Amino acid sequence: MRIAHLSDFHILEPDVRRRDFRDRVRLGYLSFFRPLDAEARVKRALRAVARACERGFDHLVISGDLTEDGTAEQFEEVARVLLESRVDPSKVTLVPGNHDAYSGVHAFERALEGPLRPFARTSGSAPGQVIDLGEVMLLPISTVIHQHWAWSFGNIDRERFEGLEKRAFDPGIVKRAVVVVQHHAPTPHRFAAMQWADGLRGYARLLALLSRVRKVQVLHGHLHRAITRVLELGGISRVFGAPAVVEDGEPRVRIYETHHGIIVPA
Repeated sequence: MRIAHLSDFHILEPDVRRRDFRDRVRLGYLSFFRPLDAEARVKRALRAVARACERGFDHLVISGDLTEDGTAEQFEEVARVLLESRVDPSKVTLVPGNHDAYSGVHAFERALEGPLRPFARTSGSAPGQVIDLGEVMLLPISTVIHQHWAWSFGNIDRERFEGLEKRAFDPGIVKRAVVVVQHHAPTPHRFAAMQWADGLRGYARLLALLSRVRKVQVLHGHLHRAITRVLELGGISRVFGAPAVVEDGEPRVRIYETHHGIIVPA
């Protein structure tokens, strides 16, 4: 089975100039001074999905920050990108990132009930949710939390972690590749001082789980670069990060294939 992995579209609504000055300042901060060019971002996202289709996949994962600040109009644009790409919605899994919650912590859930409804069955963040792909079991996890837009940290609450832990030890799926899909990386921030502002709070608990269960791996975004991390158990690659589509001139897609009950980069 082939899994394609994209992340960090940061889609904007068509006319950001309609926003007031304060909202434009917020967008400028969130974009890290990238041009607020909505059309260019949509085109980049379309190219990224097209590149994934060219390389071929059985399932596509997009690991958060679908939008710039989670407005309804931006989620409508995300839906337009995916529908225009003519990807089978049953072959797409979406999870939210911190940017998708700045307009409200439940903005992504509302989008799944609205413009992203075709993708709702294989997406989401409900505790213990499982997407059965046969050779691979996807466990989508939300790391979003209510916070001011000047912050960008993530968290996995107790209920979601317990649901993940229960699934990880489920004897019915332990012989298959088990892949957690989330936005924030399950590792310490490379700058220790930024851990509480931009990292995943409670990451040590997830790392401890990964150290106990060899076949659990993680796909994430947020760091805007391709990452492959080998943890101590078994010496295999356990954590994979995808580059940010919004920053790629020619968007790169990561492809993984199943091999002996785990996924490996193709």
